[in-house]
Amino acid sequence: MPDNDLFDIKKRITAATKTRKITRTMELIASSRLQRSKILLANHQVWFRHMRQAVRCLPDSYFEPPAEVRRDAQKVYIVFGGSKGLSGAYSPNLLQYARPIVSGQLVVAVGSATVAFFPDAHTCFADGLPSASGARAIVQAVQAICESTGSHEVDMIYSQGTQHLTQPLFPLVRMDEYDSDMLVEPAAQLVFPALLEQYAESVVYGAQLQAFVSEQIARVSAMDSATRNADDIITDLQATYNRIRQSSITQEIITVSNAARGDE
Repeated sequence: MPDNDLFDIKKRITAATKTRKITRTMELIASSRLQRSKILLANHQVWFRHMRQAVRCLPDSYFEPPAEVRRDAQKVYIVFGGSKGLSGAYSPNLLQYARPIVSGQLVVAVGSATVAFFPDAHTCFADGLPSASGARAIVQAVQAICESTGSHEVDMIYSQGTQHLTQPLFPLVRMDEYDSDMLVEPAAQLVFPALLEQYAESVVYGAQLQAFVSEQIARVSAMDSATRNADDIITDLQATYNRIRQSSITQEIITVSNAARGDE
C-alpha cells in the first residue's frame, strides 16, 4: 500500500513540476513583452504629443459629426479584450464591463477573448502585438462600417492598468485650441485629410498599447501566482512523500528486527 501511495505522489510531483516550468516560462515571456510594450508606449506618447500640436491647424469642422446623420444609426464600439487564457481576470472583467455598454450596437472585436465573447461582432481582429499598421487596419475597418451603416459615433473600450475606459474615437476630440496661424504646406486640401487620418490612427494605436500593457501586467501577475502555487504544492507533496517513505522504512526495520529475534 505505501508503495502505491509513493507512486501516486511521485506522479503528482512530476505533474506539478511540469506545470511550474510552463507557468515560469509564460511569466518570462509576458515580462519580456511587457518591457517591450512599455518602450513602445513611451515612444508613442512622445509622437502623440507632436500629433496633438499638428492637428491644431485643423478647423473645428473636422471634429464635428457629419451634417447629415441617420437618427437610427447604431454606435460602433472597438473592444480591446486581449487573448484567451493565462491572464487571470483581465479579459473577463473588461468584457463584463463592455457587455452592457455595447448591447444592441456594432462591435469591432480585437483579440481572441473578445471574438469569443462577442460571436456576433461585425468585424474581428486576431491576437497580435500592437503596431501602427494594425491600428491603421482597425481605423479603415471602422470607416468602412460607418460608410455602410451610416454610423457616425465610434468609441473604444480598453483597460489602462486596472481601470476600464470608454474613449470616443469618432468624431475625434480636439485636445488643444485651434491655431489658425499655423503654416500648412503644400495645401490644406491635401494635408488636412491625411493629418486627420494619422491622428485617428495614433489614438487607436495608443489605446491598443495601453490595453496590451495592461494585459501583460495581468499575465505576469497570474503566472507568478501560478508558479508560487506550484512551488507550494511540490513542497507539500515532497513532505508527504518523505513522511510515507520514512514510515515505510521504519516499518521494514521493525519487521526485520522482529524476525531476527524470532530466529534467536
